[in-house]
Amino acid sequence: MADGTTPQVDSPPGPRAAPERSGTPAAPRNDPFGLRESAELVRGATALLTQRWLPLLALAAVGLLAHELLRRLAVAAGLIGSVPGFLALALVPLASLAVLVGMLLVVRAREARRSGLWGVVGAAGSVLVPFLVVYESRGDLRADLIDYARGTLYAQLGAETVISALPQIASWLVLGIVAGALVVRAVGGRLVDDDRWGTREGRRRGVLHVIVGYAEAVWMTLGAWVLAGVLSGVGVWWSSRAVTQEISAWWAGVREGLPSLGAFGDWVVGAVPVVSDAVVTGLVVPISMLTIAVIVYGLQVADTVSADEVVATVRRSRWTAALSNRVGDAPLRVAWARLSDTTGRFGALGGGLALVLRSAFAPVLVYCVLFTLVAQADVVVWWLARVVLGWRPELVWDALAMPLDGIAQLLTLVLTVALTAVFADRLLMRFGASGQLRARRGIRTAGAAR
Repeated sequence: MADGTTPQVDSPPGPRAAPERSGTPAAPRNDPFGLRESAELVRGATALLTQRWLPLLALAAVGLLAHELLRRLAVAAGLIGSVPGFLALALVPLASLAVLVGMLLVVRAREARRSGLWGVVGAAGSVLVPFLVVYESRGDLRADLIDYARGTLYAQLGAETVISALPQIASWLVLGIVAGALVVRAVGGRLVDDDRWGTREGRRRGVLHVIVGYAEAVWMTLGAWVLAGVLSGVGVWWSSRAVTQEISAWWAGVREGLPSLGAFGDWVVGAVPVVSDAVVTGLVVPISMLTIAVIVYGLQVADTVSADEVVATVRRSRWTAALSNRVGDAPLRVAWARLSDTTGRFGALGGGLALVLRSAFAPVLVYCVLFTLVAQADVVVWWLARVVLGWRPELVWDALAMPLDGIAQLLTLVLTVALTAVFADRLLMRFGASGQLRARRGIRTAGAAR
């Protein structure tokens, strides 16, 4: 659209019409469930992994080391005082997020780097929300808090202590830190837009971006710990209520009088947490990870593709009936505009999540399955270790636990990033964006427009 005119979207294109943007793939014919396209994307992820495995593995190792060092730094800061300890504790998950974003950015082609790092830092809140979902799904959020509490208590007492002596994360002190971080985030967000702080890519504004991003991470991370603590106490509070005791007594009578109904009810009650855990593990966590990549990559291309081009691309594609007719043009325009919004608190999150959920991209379900399988890499690592080493005393396996867990984390992160990068890049290409990955030749060969 060099002349700046808006294409006519009411008249259908001819059968040989090609997408206006060379990087936009069309959905393959006779592939309603997206299985063929998913297979092509898996081959593309394999090609990307083959070419970029070394920097990905190096960044993953740096992230593992940084996570451990920051955890020890938080313990040292906690010995000075509760405030510096909790402020340093917020950096522990932030290091993992920074490495994840760095791994997504390192696989991009050099010519695809259209915006600087501050755009990603400005959208820290939008990226941090889905990341905390992924982080907590692995139990890392609670593990960080327990390690911090144990470390500070061990250093003070010089001996082991019970976990019940954990510092009160839901105390007024922590709530005050959260409130203070919110104030810094609000004031800093206004100052970032002030032209008196220099150019957008200048050093002064960059430092301000870092401060605002850190304040965002502090209130969101500590807030997540407070929320997790409150939710964990809800069950204890509810079990102590008189109404709960009455319901339990009534249900015991139902079991005795109607054994079949009681057995069915017990089965339903037992199935609810299993189903909810399966939904979180198989859908919520993979979609959160995919949303992170869509936000990171979308910040690079959202300003290069107008909302009119997005709508025109959707209408020209073969999946228009599944998307534009069901969703409409206005939500697509809003989602694409919010994707590049780094001034709002969660604008990029709303845009990225809306694009994922409204994309009618059938391979997203395949991605969820593959993501869940890759997350089981620790099982494969331990199985291989047992096959290679054979029988060993329990002390040997205790000594190997930390190295094997580290290897499993490295492999899981590298495989997940390669898979997520390819699927997120293809999803954005369906909206008219150009491909950004370094292994574009292999990926285009595997899934180029036909």
